Amino acid sequence: MVGFEEMKSSGREIRTFNLRSRLIIRLKMLNLADRLTLVYLCFSAVLIAVCRPNVSHWEVLLPVHFGLMAMIAYLAAARNRRTPLIETISHWYPTVLFLFFFEEIGLIVHAIFPGWFDQYLIRADLALFGVHPTVWIEQFSSYWLTEYMQLVYTSYYLLTIGFGAYLWLRGRRSEFSWFITATCAAYYLSYPIFVLFPVESPHHTLQHLQQVQLAGGPVTEFINLIEKHGRVHGGAFPSAHVAGSMVVLFSAFKFERKLAWLLAPLILSICIATIYGRYHYVMDVFAGTLMAAIGCILADRLEMKDSKKITKQT
Repeated sequence: MVGFEEMKSSGREIRTFNLRSRLIIRLKMLNLADRLTLVYLCFSAVLIAVCRPNVSHWEVLLPVHFGLMAMIAYLAAARNRRTPLIETISHWYPTVLFLFFFEEIGLIVHAIFPGWFDQYLIRADLALFGVHPTVWIEQFSSYWLTEYMQLVYTSYYLLTIGFGAYLWLRGRRSEFSWFITATCAAYYLSYPIFVLFPVESPHHTLQHLQQVQLAGGPVTEFINLIEKHGRVHGGAFPSAHVAGSMVVLFSAFKFERKLAWLLAPLILSICIATIYGRYHYVMDVFAGTLMAAIGCILADRLEMKDSKKITKQT
């Protein structure tokens, strides 16, 4: 009888050991971007579950989050054992999730706080500049400048895709992975702040002070149409446009200095466009730049830590 109990106990220990071993193997398959994405998914899932009375469509969002976690686990496991298409998707999928996560902010922005904190940023801008930057800059508005500013403002996402493709198509996989990790870190630091410090934007709060309507051509009309039907209410501080664009610039200076100098005027234009188009306060731009810098620093630290683990194992 004692022997039978010992065998049962031994069997449980073996099963536990095997389960733990499989879990460790699965975790090792995750790259840095996978891990950061899973951490953010867990954070937002817990937030949605705990604050569900304040979250629209929480009953849909939670299953979607769990489904995305399963998808990431599958892609990580299949990364080196499937077709080139699966491998490509497994490295690029965060760039698609960025769009989903940002749209989701419109549903969870008031999960914790019911109001907006714009007044603090308005005061900060006034204290620093003595004017409302979005109101002051309207004196320079013109048809062609508005067209240009609206065009560059919407280019930030294509900038991320374009720079990523530049590295990917040249086979610079380690540099591409660093870039995606830095971008993930910058965005996943920004999204929780959207909820913890909800901000509308000057478009909503300072419109009554604007004396000039931003009149442009087809580009402006197209952007206005998108903003009218697809604008995310909230998610202004820090500026995700600036965070994503500055990660591209910092990455370019790290890997392609000549290209960085070519991109610098465009990225500076994006920063100005956030103010010109009345999408952001200057404080949003500063905070977005800070998120990008922290994202790049984290990418360096995490990559270094990961490399040390691999070295120890070999």
